Amino acid sequence: MKIHHLPGLLLLLAGCSLQAQDLRVSEASPALLSNSSTESIAELQEAIASLLKVEEVLIADDAFTQSSRLSLSRAPHTDPNGQLIMGRNFEMPDMVQLLIQGKQCFVYHEDSDQNRPLPLSKCIAE
Repeated sequence: MKIHHLPGLLLLLAGCSLQAQDLRVSEASPALLSNSSTESIAELQEAIASLLKVEEVLIADDAFTQSSRLSLSRAPHTDPNGQLIMGRNFEMPDMVQLLIQGKQCFVYHEDSDQNRPLPLSKCIAE
């Protein structure tokens, strides 16, 4: 009978340990990149793409160097002549923010309330 409860207990313990490792956005501070390098930009692009559930995201080399917030819009669909295929795009841009908690830098997506750590990037409080 005790063995039947073991999987549920293990799941509960795993959930608690995952929550303990989560970064607390409410305790984090807005941040700026202090080492904007090709590695940090690549890490940011991968983390943001993961948050937005898209294959690829392109950001400027100076992203997060002047502001902790970044507005991202989808590239419009165009024909070979550069004309918009579907007319105007009324989709709202996604907002992401660079945050720091302790020495850990991470990117936060407001709409999904999710974040991704950035172990290669160095940040300073804004």
